[in-house]
Amino acid sequence: TTDKRNLEHVTWSRTGQLFIHPFASGTDRSIKATSEVHINNIQRITSENNMLFHKSVVTIISDNGPDWSTDCAANIYNLGRVWEEQRLDALIWVSYAPGHSRFNPIERMFSRLTDLLQGVIIDLDTSFKDTSQQLDMALIDLCKYWNNKSYCNYKTDSRPMFSVNANVFDGHEKLKNLLMNKSQIQIQENPNVQFSLQLYLRHCVRSTYYVSFIKCDDKYCIHCSRYPIRATKTISLLRAGGGYIPWPTMTYSNQHYDTFLQRSHSILFGEKNLSPDENLLSGPKARCSKCKLPYVFLSKADEDRHNQWIHAPTAKPKRSSTQVNNIVKRKRRSISREY
Repeated sequence: TTDKRNLEHVTWSRTGQLFIHPFASGTDRSIKATSEVHINNIQRITSENNMLFHKSVVTIISDNGPDWSTDCAANIYNLGRVWEEQRLDALIWVSYAPGHSRFNPIERMFSRLTDLLQGVIIDLDTSFKDTSQQLDMALIDLCKYWNNKSYCNYKTDSRPMFSVNANVFDGHEKLKNLLMNKSQIQIQENPNVQFSLQLYLRHCVRSTYYVSFIKCDDKYCIHCSRYPIRATKTISLLRAGGGYIPWPTMTYSNQHYDTFLQRSHSILFGEKNLSPDENLLSGPKARCSKCKLPYVFLSKADEDRHNQWIHAPTAKPKRSSTQVNNIVKRKRRSISREY
């Protein structure tokens, strides 16, 4: 389609069918809402419906809460595992900046869902001793009020996500505490975690509100060489844009934003793509000079942990001159005694 300026636009539906999968997070740490739990639920949803069977690029939009925040290295690790396990060409995670949640479609739908629960009281079934089972039964009752209701001229589809879930990934708290550690001893004792993290971050683009994992074209890469890229045009666009999706840019002549297709064509023809962190009020963030893809540090502690886990020196530490002199003296003494 084209607009009144005869500019071509991508047809993008502003509405569609609403799928709701409520999850109950209780006081039990085993069912605490974390990125690990969310990913387990996503894995279950996609496996039941074969949603990712023919998909090679997936975008996740979240509210940037603590369970998704990229301040936590374990969250990035969990996203990397999804990218690897699903053999995706690209996994893109984005969130809305603080104060802009009004653009989030999830926030917009809650007014409708809240209206459907006016005057509703859902009690926990005390016949179950386990709190997680009580919450699961409450979810069944909740979905009765949300399922098959009208929303934007579509029927809603509401199904509960039970706490008794086949955990594809497990051990979030342990992983979180481990990746917060900068001790070389702890890192050396977990070579598998370090190897996987290095694999993920070699393909990771990280900004304040944007994280993506993109397949590379290195024939020696143990992952990408086994699973060739299918979405070649999308990956070419992401690579041309410095690892980022085409970022909105305002034209100074007519004071309007370029369309997505305009930005895409401009980037493919060599125009520089803006990075998400360029226009932050807090100023540009420091980037890792050793990573090939743009990786932004959110704090000094984050930078230190990153360097220890990803770019730690492999060479053995050299002995000081005093240690060398002491060793030489001991050898000389031993030789003189023998002779």
